[in-house]
Amino acid sequence: MWVVTQLKYVKTRLDEHFPDLDDVFAYDTVRLVRVQDRRLGLLYQFVKLMVVVYVVVGVFIIKKRYLDNEKASGWIICRILRQQTSDSGFSWDVSDRTTNPGEIGAVFVPTRILITRGQTQQEGQYCPSPQHPCTKPSDCDIGNVALQKQECIDGFCTRRQWCPAENALLPTTETHYLDTDDVELWFSSYVHYHKFMLDVSTTDEVKQVHYPHARANTYKLRDLLRMANLDKEDFVENGAVLIVNALYDCNLDDKKCQVQVETMQVDTATGFNHVHNHVYFENGIRKRDSYRMYGIRIAAFATGFGRRTSMAQIILQLSSAIAMLSVAEMITDFWLMSVVPERRHYTEQKIQMSEDFNED
Repeated sequence: MWVVTQLKYVKTRLDEHFPDLDDVFAYDTVRLVRVQDRRLGLLYQFVKLMVVVYVVVGVFIIKKRYLDNEKASGWIICRILRQQTSDSGFSWDVSDRTTNPGEIGAVFVPTRILITRGQTQQEGQYCPSPQHPCTKPSDCDIGNVALQKQECIDGFCTRRQWCPAENALLPTTETHYLDTDDVELWFSSYVHYHKFMLDVSTTDEVKQVHYPHARANTYKLRDLLRMANLDKEDFVENGAVLIVNALYDCNLDDKKCQVQVETMQVDTATGFNHVHNHVYFENGIRKRDSYRMYGIRIAAFATGFGRRTSMAQIILQLSSAIAMLSVAEMITDFWLMSVVPERRHYTEQKIQMSEDFNED
């Protein structure tokens, strides 16, 4: 008896210091109350139906969230086709008129060319400069006689430079206006989708496809200017800067792409021009012919929008739909406990208060 008593004493002391294993490994569960009320049942099913309709129609059919999308940037190489003829009947070769004034993808189409031939720059040679107007000799005093004399001739300061100076108002400078109606541009583009590890390219095309045919790669310059809302009088004199963007909308599941070209004018007020000089020697004298070309500078880019069905996106949208179904229960519980006349009885069934376990 003494041993049994001691064992009970030890067990009692252990229970005081260590928790009961039944309490440690107890299982908690939610008590479900089935409310027999058709109003609440219809509300619950209606909200669930709205969630299902939104996911199926809105997410999958309209927004197509099951697709994985990527926007990629590419490059374009432009080739100018067809000759240009000036107003004097002179035919300009492509190599003479389309000198590239910039980076890859940029081309230049001249509209007005000023040619000053036979310019020389010898020791002690000065001539009036159209870039430095004046009304009296004192206006030309810059404190450097070696660069500019204090002389005003025909409204211009006399300056050391290549003579005769470029002046479209004098017969020493020829003015040529070039026709742009027949100029065509052939675009060869390339876009790489990094996420999908796929290339879309038209660089291997050897046949011209003229706009407005499907998958066109050749456009008339007048069509590009019309897309940018540019009239001829806006760019003939001073030129313009034009951006061309080839948009590739690709369904990579079907391996099909739709191409659309968009244009935008950047600058018509300032315009664009560049100078090309041809230097040569005549009778031992160094001379040059200066060509100042006003025209349209076209900067071309390629942008790709690719999409492909993704299992990860499908699982993500289904997971979101399952989470949204809990909204039906939340709305019904709110209606049950706050709106219906029998809300007090329903609350008593849903929420049961336990006894007070706090020590007095």
